[in-house]
Amino acid sequence: MHTRFYEFGAFRIDKLNHVLLRDGEAQPLKPKVFDTLLLLVENRDRVIDKDELLGRLWPDTVVEESNLTQNVYLLRKALGEEPHGETFIQTMPKRGYRFVAAVTEVGLDSISESAGTKSKESVGDNRHDLASDTAAILKKSAAAGHVEPSRTAPAIRWQPIALIAVMAAAIVLSISIGRLLLNKPSNVSPPSADIKSLAVFPFKPLGSDVRDEGLGFGLADTLITHLSNIRSLVIRPTSSVRRFGSPDQDPIAAGRELKVDAVLDATMQRSGDRIRINLRLIRVSDGVALWNGKVDEHVNDTFAVQDRVAEQVAQALVPHLTGEEQQLLVKRYTENAEAYRLNTLGRYHLDRTTVGDWKKAIEYFNAAIEKDQNYSLAYTGLANAYLSLVADSLLAKEEAIPKAKQAATAALRLDDGLAEAHVSAGRIKTYYDWDWVGAEQEFKRAIELNPNSGDAHREYAAYLTNTGRTEPAIAEAIQARDLDPLTLVTNFQLAWTFISAHRYDEAIHHSQEVLPLFPTAHFWIGMAYLGKRMYPQAIAEFEKNVNSSKNHDPLTRAHLAYAYAMSGREDEARKILPELESLYHNRQASPYHIAIVSAGLGDKDRAFAWLDECYRQRSRPLVSGLKVNPVWDNLRSDPRFGKLLQRMGLPS
Repeated sequence: MHTRFYEFGAFRIDKLNHVLLRDGEAQPLKPKVFDTLLLLVENRDRVIDKDELLGRLWPDTVVEESNLTQNVYLLRKALGEEPHGETFIQTMPKRGYRFVAAVTEVGLDSISESAGTKSKESVGDNRHDLASDTAAILKKSAAAGHVEPSRTAPAIRWQPIALIAVMAAAIVLSISIGRLLLNKPSNVSPPSADIKSLAVFPFKPLGSDVRDEGLGFGLADTLITHLSNIRSLVIRPTSSVRRFGSPDQDPIAAGRELKVDAVLDATMQRSGDRIRINLRLIRVSDGVALWNGKVDEHVNDTFAVQDRVAEQVAQALVPHLTGEEQQLLVKRYTENAEAYRLNTLGRYHLDRTTVGDWKKAIEYFNAAIEKDQNYSLAYTGLANAYLSLVADSLLAKEEAIPKAKQAATAALRLDDGLAEAHVSAGRIKTYYDWDWVGAEQEFKRAIELNPNSGDAHREYAAYLTNTGRTEPAIAEAIQARDLDPLTLVTNFQLAWTFISAHRYDEAIHHSQEVLPLFPTAHFWIGMAYLGKRMYPQAIAEFEKNVNSSKNHDPLTRAHLAYAYAMSGREDEARKILPELESLYHNRQASPYHIAIVSAGLGDKDRAFAWLDECYRQRSRPLVSGLKVNPVWDNLRSDPRFGKLLQRMGLPS
């Protein structure tokens, strides 16, 4: 029997016309997605490995595994599977896929037998009617733009009787295909002008070889840096897209999570002394590939690779760049390939979250600077690495801050147009120099240089919050969140600005929205309840954060003790004090944390003594919380509080 149709559930696959029908209606499937379905159905008696699927779907092209993942995702969507259901397609982890629904095969011979007592002539008519019905459906769908004709339909050897039966359908289908092709946009046409935001994912090495993970990260990071100079585009930062570097990551789902208009998905493959990079720009709203590009260069010519990638992608996104944007697009911060490689490794480790990675980052940045002492980006990375360590009390401030300041100063001396260097300088002037005028100048300069920098808007929001200008702080924090929606510190800053403005319900609402992504948001909710003086609710949130934390987390424990004390559970509050004092003596907590508990217990003298120690040490938490933290509400009327603000140069 020559199978013409496969039927399962409400669906019918028309193998000849390369179309999927549901209850008689043609379903819009891209050719490769249909090919994926047909392969799975025809091999439903076994699991098809991913490598086999890739080889059969793209026999003459090297593509990444994410192409297959995307096809399966779109196929499941078309079949109406639930997000975690496997009604039709079963995923076999680390292997491939299997079609699991019951399938009935229908061929022209079956149609003949089912005709019963009808004459041979009428059976022939039935064959013709069935083909004509399908053709009519295709014609209707094609006219409506619902069906894209296949360019990859397999060749089929037909017997004469079957050939006669389908000729009419072929003629009708050919007319529809012709119309579609005449109106179909070229693959190299510029993408829609509606693309205003973009996520660039880490470039993925093809196959199971992950040795090039650092290279893939570096190419994406460099491209993000270059594209960020195009003011008409919002580019998600490396810190947000890094989590989407898995080979089986669905780029469309990732794009929706990142809230962008389009994503750039890229793969790289080495062959001898050359590297081939395949680029694909995908619109998130409908999964359409707007543009495909390819770069083929010598693997050792890193700069040629990154220049070609940046030029192709920028031309696809924004065909007409300003002169300044064109210059910045191909700007090289070093001509030393080894320095570039070391800086890339430094940024790779800096973007991670462990003390070991941050210390490795410092080693790589220093090594890059040894290769090129005029490498401004390496100095900026070095400054940020030291600031990360000292902010988490992982390196003594006396050692870290002078080195961070020296590195940031060097970066700005070499390149005053580097926005992230101004952000680093602003952070130092805010938290450690208490140079409020100078800090604001740095943040404003960073935003002027790169209006789409989420880091710059976030840090400026923090500065405004710290100095008590809560309403403009909220505006900056919202803009930072919109530019960088998936970064922990950015979402915290928005919650904190709401709390600082006494807009506690908004802080709770925002925190609950991001809680599935950031469990530490329980702390932010607890802080809002402190402001509302709803202490039992605050305790519940703080306890959730403490129980889920892998360390002692002095900030949460200090506020938990404060909430205990304010709710009358003073004994439980006092039990936390020795823990915080021990952490303080081990350089793992600030005097600020002990002052919070003392304030909750009503011991004002002890609280001010610890706050004075914060002032002497120029403790970072003092800057972040003195003006706005609700734990100080009972101390604000004390003259000592106003004098402390004056000594810090902050308005009362």
